[in-house]
Amino acid sequence: MGAVILCVVSIFLGLSWIADSNMYRINYVTSAEEKMDLIEKDRELIIVLDSYATELKDKIIKLKRIVEALKQPLEKARNREEEYLSNPINRLSLMRQMHDDWEPVEKLLKQPVGQEKIAFIEKMREDLPVEDDLIEANQALFRIVHTYDLEPKDVSTGLIDGVQYSGKMSASDCLTMAALSFNSGSYQIASKWLSAAKDLLVEQPRKYHEVIGVTKADVTLLLARSLIATGNVSIARDMLMRDSMLGEAGNALALHFLRNTPKPSISLECCESEESFNHLCRSVSRRQAGDSKPSRLHCRYNTTTRPFLRLVPLRMEELSLDPYVVLYHNVLSDPEIEKLKLMSEPFLERAKVYRVEKGSDEVAPSRSADGAWLPDPETEPEDLETLNRIGRRIGDITGLSTCSGSQMQLLKYGFGGHFVPHYDYFDSKTSYLEAVGDRIATVLFYLNNVDHGGATAFPNINLAVPTQKGSALFWHNLDGKSYDYDTRTFHGACPLISGTKLVMTRWIYELDQMFLIPTVLPPRSRNFSRSLPNPI
Repeated sequence: MGAVILCVVSIFLGLSWIADSNMYRINYVTSAEEKMDLIEKDRELIIVLDSYATELKDKIIKLKRIVEALKQPLEKARNREEEYLSNPINRLSLMRQMHDDWEPVEKLLKQPVGQEKIAFIEKMREDLPVEDDLIEANQALFRIVHTYDLEPKDVSTGLIDGVQYSGKMSASDCLTMAALSFNSGSYQIASKWLSAAKDLLVEQPRKYHEVIGVTKADVTLLLARSLIATGNVSIARDMLMRDSMLGEAGNALALHFLRNTPKPSISLECCESEESFNHLCRSVSRRQAGDSKPSRLHCRYNTTTRPFLRLVPLRMEELSLDPYVVLYHNVLSDPEIEKLKLMSEPFLERAKVYRVEKGSDEVAPSRSADGAWLPDPETEPEDLETLNRIGRRIGDITGLSTCSGSQMQLLKYGFGGHFVPHYDYFDSKTSYLEAVGDRIATVLFYLNNVDHGGATAFPNINLAVPTQKGSALFWHNLDGKSYDYDTRTFHGACPLISGTKLVMTRWIYELDQMFLIPTVLPPRSRNFSRSLPNPI
């Protein structure tokens, strides 16, 4: 029984949280290109493994032929051994065979097979995903299941939020998801993943799982712990005692699990978003899947923020009047988007989050994306012109000055990519913010369309905006009257279910507007009621 318990413990320890490193490495989770490269590596490894199996098969065929040749004299001698050995030729042949033939046979047995194939696989493994990558991929799927309120059984069959994807998960896939859920304290979800794994173990080849190391006992024991953690003690005890491998030991295991209450060993910050945010993500996702139609919004042409717009007005959609949130359509052309993608590609690395309490940026599970700041010191002159042109367009859209913080951040979200709800303003004092003020407004460009997931959701105003290629979402982070921080602009990026999501963000700073609109310097008062004109 001790060995069985040790087996359970090893599952938990093997999938315990390993903190993200700030060092940049291949990102198999968020990068579409790296995932394509991973498929090629997988294909190469399978080809090499198949070649290795062929070499083994050739050796086996050769050995089988030798066995057949060695058996022929014995077949002739069957039931007449004395007569057979009385023949001097047969006697000599047997003596020679026993003396001469077994040495080369032994050498053949010891001859290594496919050593170059084994060396190739060992070398290739250096560039394969590591444990951090697996944990991040598991977190991405956990985040999708949690945010969109999905059933693990459906997800294991490829049915995700009303869309049937090709392929399905293996028992090993479900077991790793169960272990992550268990370690995060989500015992009910863990039970559902384990039920799916149990069914898949029956459907999928047993020999494969025996080699890979996933057994029915692994699933049963973790399922028992999950059931006991959710209060289903009798169900867990009956299941353990019915298991042919455990028998009477099942009752003792149930008591052991009951006395040793599990404690969450990992914190999934990425999945602790408030329910109103998750609800908005679900509503947009189901519209993408064709379940419902969005409500009618107000559209008009903007001709007022800059004189130039009287000649070339911008088509805008008013999504919220208080706070003021608008979506501008067709503000980036396809050639501009392609140029942005090309110029950012060399500089993409894991996006970081600014921690006010630490005064520095760091990689955090609250945000999973690759990012690049544009322009970069190495940006080509012709690319700078493109960025300057987009910068002028931001001024046209907002009617605001964009002198400070001239860089824009391009973000690339992959599988499960998200950003938990947050404020764009800092509400803190740094030397930079004292010089330029806080972020008065945000412009978020959508560089592609996303088929499933990835919307921008504002839970405090019940607003969710799906991605629309070439469009720009614009809102103020400071209240238009008091210039206090507007908590209603709390927003986040819904987890991406399918494909890649590309966005680019430009923040606009408060003190740049001192000659355009009245501004109030921090510290701000929540009760400040002086009437000031709306900056839009």
